[in-house]
Amino acid sequence: MDLNLKAYPNQLTPDVDDDYTVKVDTQSTPLNLDDIARATAQRLGEETAKVRATLQVGMEVIAQAVASGFCVSTPLCYAQPMATGVVMEHELSQPVDREKVRVYASFRQGTAITEALAQAKLQLFLQPAATGPYIAGMTSAFYSELTGTGGAVTRVPLPMEAGGMAVITGNGLKVVGTDPTVGVTLTSVDNPGTSYFIPASKISPNTPKKLQFVLPAGVTEGAWTVKVTTQYSGGSYQTKSPRTFTLSRPIYVGLAPEEPEQGGGTGDDGQEESPL
Repeated sequence: MDLNLKAYPNQLTPDVDDDYTVKVDTQSTPLNLDDIARATAQRLGEETAKVRATLQVGMEVIAQAVASGFCVSTPLCYAQPMATGVVMEHELSQPVDREKVRVYASFRQGTAITEALAQAKLQLFLQPAATGPYIAGMTSAFYSELTGTGGAVTRVPLPMEAGGMAVITGNGLKVVGTDPTVGVTLTSVDNPGTSYFIPASKISPNTPKKLQFVLPAGVTEGAWTVKVTTQYSGGSYQTKSPRTFTLSRPIYVGLAPEEPEQGGGTGDDGQEESPL
């Protein structure tokens, strides 16, 4: 269960230029009863038509129960019949005027949806421009677990260090192409003349959403800019010219002076990438 989240610039805080609101990136095609029946039949090893008929009847039973004044509690949802409207005293003994009285059902998510959403793997991103990659951030591949209030456990990335494993996340990142500039480049902020290049052969996994590699031994503690150059354009397609994305904020090797907010950057034309 992967749930993609889109980040949009927060228009309600014009005095803050680096905060975002989050929405779910829903799938383009909604599922219908036939889709649910097929998936259910595969799990049960039953005929799709038989499962669909069972689901259809079950939903009709629930709908009719709600229409009879019952509250219905299922793992999927809790349904409750509701009514709104205003009538005059002389109308109380007459048939209900549906123009004045509205009946409907209210729904609350059930335990099954609550548990599924809690277990879903969340991916937060800005949609990249069609012409290049997008870097969401770069961290150590190793984590420590912190126990907070109420026993909640939070996984926190360890500080990055030379010779340690690092991970870049984002979208459209897969490092492919024949151009010699294709790869990951780290450049020291304090000493811009010092940079390290990681080619595709030293990146594994090398996917559109994740690049993992060993930080070169010569990387010193401090701030570094990170740049990804690739000819990847989705699937097995490649662009003729390499495309580059540079993270606008530095990443830190060792302990950072303060936790930087990662995200945003510049594309090939030097302008900010346009978020969704």
